[in-house]
Amino acid sequence: MSLEAVHLWVDQHPHLAGLAVFAIVLAESLAVVGLLLPGTILIFAFGTLVGGGTMDFVSTYAWALSGALLGDGVSFWLGWRHRQRIRTTWPFSRFPAVLERGVGFFRRYGGHSVLFGRFFGAVRGIVPLVAGMAGMPPGRFVGYSAVAAALWVPLFLAPGVLFGASLELASGTTARLVGLGLALIALLWFAVWVTVRVYAILQPRTRDLILLMFRIARDHRLLGRITLPLLDSERRDYGGLALVGGLIFAVVFAGARLLTVPPLPVSFAAWRTPAADYGFTVLESLGSRDALLLELGVLGLWLGYQRSFVALAHGVIAAIFALSLGWMGDHVFASPPFDPHVLRGCVAFGFVAVLLAPAFRKVGGRVVYAVAAALVAALGFARIYLDRGELPAVLFALTIGLAWLIPLGIACRRHCEAKASSPAAASLVTACLTLVLAVEAMRHGPAEFVHAPLVQRMTTAEWLADGWRRLPACRLQPLGRPHQPLPIQWASTLEAIRENLGKLGWRMATPLSWRSGLQWFNPRARPEDWPVLARFNEESEDTLRMLRPENGGRWMVLRLWPSRFVLAENDIPLWVGRIDLLEAVNRFGFLGYFREVGDSDRIDAAAILTPERVLDLIATPVVRDPGYPAVLIRDR
Repeated sequence: MSLEAVHLWVDQHPHLAGLAVFAIVLAESLAVVGLLLPGTILIFAFGTLVGGGTMDFVSTYAWALSGALLGDGVSFWLGWRHRQRIRTTWPFSRFPAVLERGVGFFRRYGGHSVLFGRFFGAVRGIVPLVAGMAGMPPGRFVGYSAVAAALWVPLFLAPGVLFGASLELASGTTARLVGLGLALIALLWFAVWVTVRVYAILQPRTRDLILLMFRIARDHRLLGRITLPLLDSERRDYGGLALVGGLIFAVVFAGARLLTVPPLPVSFAAWRTPAADYGFTVLESLGSRDALLLELGVLGLWLGYQRSFVALAHGVIAAIFALSLGWMGDHVFASPPFDPHVLRGCVAFGFVAVLLAPAFRKVGGRVVYAVAAALVAALGFARIYLDRGELPAVLFALTIGLAWLIPLGIACRRHCEAKASSPAAASLVTACLTLVLAVEAMRHGPAEFVHAPLVQRMTTAEWLADGWRRLPACRLQPLGRPHQPLPIQWASTLEAIRENLGKLGWRMATPLSWRSGLQWFNPRARPEDWPVLARFNEESEDTLRMLRPENGGRWMVLRLWPSRFVLAENDIPLWVGRIDLLEAVNRFGFLGYFREVGDSDRIDAAAILTPERVLDLIATPVVRDPGYPAVLIRDR
């Protein structure tokens, strides 16, 4: 499993997880809705859970297939029922090209378009609607839709399944750097995609939204005292912005006192490398107080030189808000509910984007907002990677920043001078950010982030006294915080361990290869012939993997990982490990594999794997004290 919280939730609520898959695929298949929802990304995420063993493939496939069929059916029914009014109904009345794209696709391929269109996101939800409008026979439509959905679901789940299955195989510095790079690129792409979509929806409706806000403000006197100064270019808006900022301060302070959000077990500790630590430490500097002051300070000097004093005042207000709330997060709360770095970065980049976007209308103002969103997303990723920011705190900081930038942006657009927006100002801001990164890069160096030596030494006496505390206590997976205990510490050579365990009925597990993988599909294969997948602790896979049969079709699997410690007297390595319970599963009479007993079976597993039972299963003699939280084994 990759994330303990997700794994536990899915184990406890398998039907809710299935309903989530059903709802996402249903929305992805509906006309119009599928164009707004990043369904491909969400389906990939569920495929990752399937590949990692958190969700069952058969049930996930069934839920996804049901959602796809129902979504196609609803779109077809809407086209059949309202065929005369579809073109004059929003959103097709305002965006006729969306419908015409589906019409052209249907004219080109006829009934086969229902089959082909399922695999093209641009027309996935539109083609069933057009088929209904064209009067396609329902029986023929259902046939095409069923075949298309049956083929589409596994095809779109497959990338996520493969990624989830191979996630724990990311070992070595290069693979970890590549994985981090891909994760960052995916996050930046998602941030840009969301920003461009939101901009495309709001920009044509800005005038109508402002008029609507004017009407609401005039009908509600209390609300009007806050919003009218922001909307009316003839009024000073500083008082309204102060009220909005004060309200945000009060809500954040009260929410932090009343609500406690536990941190999610999201950590990149297993992916840490000196090069990545250095790079993300430099990137993190974009959210520092110095970076904000330099960026807005230089921009303020430019605005003063251009005599854009209203825009300058708004920049000062933005800086005061970010610095004050950041100070409150750093000093008022023992554990701040929001990430001050991300908040400062969000406000600084957001204000600059609002101010400078009009100067880039020829290339599209959305480009400026997309760049700002990418910078904020990269900053948040850096904070989470370095374990200096929790995911809920980063998301809360983004929420606060957006809540402040919306009224601030409206006020800027209604009051600031046109000359305040200039490509030259964008060049100055870019130069400032480059300077911040360069200074931070010179302050640090890759050598500063070199990790502990690969091999450390301790004496046997030190290990048995309290040195065992220095060894890893929990397994650290590629994603997530340490959570699986490593209760076994063994001082011996691998040859001696294999020999001792062989006398107790243990046998080496079959490693995964293309040849052994075929045994999963061999109906005559015995469970001991099935390959057992590797498990990683930090960047090392289990060096020793041995099986022992139990009653009821269950097997014990012992895994040992290197601890990076050796005994000083004779260089005997110290290993850390655990015993897990596997269940032999056979599906459809030909698909056999081991399933690791999960959280739902934890009580049963705990009854079998008591400390005394562990001692009987692995070796004797042992060195163990009742006060030790680990089973310490030293071959004599």
